[in-house]
Amino acid sequence: MNKELILDLEKYRSFLETIPLDKYREELKGIKWVEQDLPRQLLPLASIFKYYWEERQFKNFDNWFDIFWLEINNNENSKEVLKAFMKYYFDKDDNGWFKKGFRARMYRTWISVLTQLDFCYAFEYQCTLNNKNLYLECNADLDAKGIDARVGNIEFQVEKISQRKEARSASKRKTLIKIPYAVFNVAEFERKIGSPRVNEKNKIGYQNSLKAFYKYFIRLNNGFIVFSDNYLKIIIDNINDIENMKKAIDQIYLELSGEVIVS
Repeated sequence: MNKELILDLEKYRSFLETIPLDKYREELKGIKWVEQDLPRQLLPLASIFKYYWEERQFKNFDNWFDIFWLEINNNENSKEVLKAFMKYYFDKDDNGWFKKGFRARMYRTWISVLTQLDFCYAFEYQCTLNNKNLYLECNADLDAKGIDARVGNIEFQVEKISQRKEARSASKRKTLIKIPYAVFNVAEFERKIGSPRVNEKNKIGYQNSLKAFYKYFIRLNNGFIVFSDNYLKIIIDNINDIENMKKAIDQIYLELSGEVIVS
């Protein structure tokens, strides 16, 4: 058993739990003025995968962003691309206004990739526990193609769902498995379950969805949602039969949608 991979998940989850999600949500919620497509030289994916997957250096967001900003500005090519890109923006604050918007854009990408990486770390962890010798790939090149992870010829894409109605069906592409990642507002679901204005059928649906949420996910103390052992075990157990895996993932979608009772 590879104890390092066991410890890596523990270390990664401990890091995720330190992220002040509420602080960043409040600080960055209205900062959305750097939204157009970024030139390839300004994309953060290679940097994020380097530190958080390849080197497994779990830097806080501010430290990582400062490093990434320096990397861009210390490379002549990317620095020129940055200057050209910034010409699209009126900047009254010696690049401060642009940098603020760029930082907010980078945070949203950063937090999204961290979610993908939790799936990857959890996958490695389950492989170690079950003595499965499976190689998982995840990197910036795959991510740019919409593939969050790959094991052999099976591609995985983590799909964020926040509402019951979004949890409908898995991917129809032959080699792609969409992994539903539920970020349900638990308090809102509980409110609807207790509300006299919600009919009984919908109440049962919300109850089923919450049961599924607690079966397949863990909510860390800071609110970050991570994948449970139950979830990854289903994937590992079906890794040699993609059709069976798709059926299993379809069942998870149905449970999260509240359409079926959680077994």
